[in-house]
Amino acid sequence: MFKLGDVATVRQGCLSHRFTDTGRLESPPPPNGAMDEDWRTCFEEELLCPICLNVFDEPVQLPCKHNFCHGCISEAWAKEAAAVRCPECNHDYSPKPPLERSIKLANIVERFNALNTEKPPAALHCTLCRRGPPLPVQKVCLRCKEPCCQSHIQTHLQQPCPGPGHLLVEAEELRAWSCPRHEEYRLFHCEDEQVAVCQFCCISHCAGQRHSVCDVDTQRTHMQVNAGFLRGPL
Repeated sequence: MFKLGDVATVRQGCLSHRFTDTGRLESPPPPNGAMDEDWRTCFEEELLCPICLNVFDEPVQLPCKHNFCHGCISEAWAKEAAAVRCPECNHDYSPKPPLERSIKLANIVERFNALNTEKPPAALHCTLCRRGPPLPVQKVCLRCKEPCCQSHIQTHLQQPCPGPGHLLVEAEELRAWSCPRHEEYRLFHCEDEQVAVCQFCCISHCAGQRHSVCDVDTQRTHMQVNAGFLRGPL
């Protein structure tokens, strides 16, 4: 179950998934081969929370520059009314200092997790091809989660949609639209951080930060309109 504060970050999984000027969602290049095991272990040791000894989950930094999971340090200080102490260096704080989100460390953690969980893309088949072998998939509807070939795009658009409207993207762009942490499509746009996020990132991060969120198609259309305005008539 996801709750506010459970997500390490909404980047890469989000910062690296921004809209281009033409409204296309771009993603970082895939890693070159599997992560070397020795390098992975060495890297992971630098990303462990001193309290839970797991890779940081939503890391925060204290004024003494030590980092902890937001949930871990919050729980450690939960019973203290005023004065608290850093679990790492025993520095005393009175009153409790604000828990500042460590943005750079959160980005590193998200990239590390994405490299460790990289999965080969699943084979896509048009769900509307009834006769003979299915044709190559051209588009994928992010709201219906259904792929379709070029011949069946209009057929799909005529079918009922569970969301505000069908959202078809190129099959080759599907990785950029997928959140690696939650394995959900990024159907929302965080206006404060200017990134595309999935529904769980919205709940666990954007809502807690009181960020303004809109439908991702609204932002994409806005970017496309602006790009057309800037280019002028052909």
